[in-house]
Amino acid sequence: MYLSVQYAARRLGVSPHTIRRWTTSGFLPCTRTAGGHRRIKQEDIDELAHLIGDSNHLAARLARERELETLVKTAILVSSQLDVTDLLREVAKQMTGLLEAHFCVISEFDASTRSVSVLADYDNVGNRQPDNMVYALSQFPVARRVIEEQECVTVNVSDPHADPAEVSIMRRDGDKSLLVVPMVHQGQSIGLLEVLDHQRERRFSRQELRLANAVAGQAAVALHNAKVFSRLKRSDQDVVALRRAIETIGDGQGRLRTQSTVGGLLREAAELAARALEGISCVASYEGESAGASGVPAAAGGERSTQSNSAHVIVSSAPSGGRPLTLTLTLARAAREGQAELLGLIATMATGALETTAGAGKAAAGAPEAAGATEAARGPRQ
Repeated sequence: MYLSVQYAARRLGVSPHTIRRWTTSGFLPCTRTAGGHRRIKQEDIDELAHLIGDSNHLAARLARERELETLVKTAILVSSQLDVTDLLREVAKQMTGLLEAHFCVISEFDASTRSVSVLADYDNVGNRQPDNMVYALSQFPVARRVIEEQECVTVNVSDPHADPAEVSIMRRDGDKSLLVVPMVHQGQSIGLLEVLDHQRERRFSRQELRLANAVAGQAAVALHNAKVFSRLKRSDQDVVALRRAIETIGDGQGRLRTQSTVGGLLREAAELAARALEGISCVASYEGESAGASGVPAAAGGERSTQSNSAHVIVSSAPSGGRPLTLTLTLARAAREGQAELLGLIATMATGALETTAGAGKAAAGAPEAAGATEAARGPRQ
């Protein structure tokens, strides 16, 4: 229920002017009618009245100022993190600390697949728990409600009306209470913060819910910024890697053209591709003949060691005499932008060198025949 300024003033024992000043400063949340009149939620007035108690309204102001101070401190700590892992740890630390809870699970929502992926699970002392759960939003009504309605939901394990799927997981993990908070960025739900209490069932106050929503909002913006920063950093790294690859390919072009056999040329092309494009290995094949080369080990290097155990393969072919010369490159990570095109360039360079090699071979094979024909034309020596 929304109440007028006059009623709020009577309820709190202050003047209407004070209520207007509080709403203008944001100290007391309000909304406005189509005609511009202030309307305040009864729950906000009741909470403020409870904070004031028998004292004057300064007690309530001090309580709200402490709340704002907490949010400013949290905003600084969260927004200062650009590394995603450090950011998730800081968000979990702030949520468990503010709400005196034991665990915080941070998840990402994919609107295209309507699925939720757990990014991190931390306890209240900052230890990360193993958790890589991915689930469809349709499986968990509570998560769906939070994502779609963008409102906090509390689940207590003894609540007979609670979602059975949520309660089942809570019982399995020994949780007593769960608070699910939406992470919203520019009006879109991008994830969830789940705060878990192991020891008691909870009924979170409006102040606690405000804090949780505010931290979740800060976390959503910070997570978006961290991901943008990560993409930009990765893009810069890709540009450097491509420049280095082009220089390596340019240096290797001469070695391709000096090969006198098809096998030697295939081996040189495979080595060039593996070296220039930082592949684990590469195989070059032409007309039933093939050659391979090893490149960078899958676990070498700081970045590569953080990748998954799965390999990624890109293939490129170029025609030579109507038959394809094929390069098959194995990478320790997904191909960077431009790598497939550079592999195609190496294949094209190799076919050009192959035609030169084949021409030289034919010329060498034809030379004795030509010499014999000349000798025959001269006739026997006298």
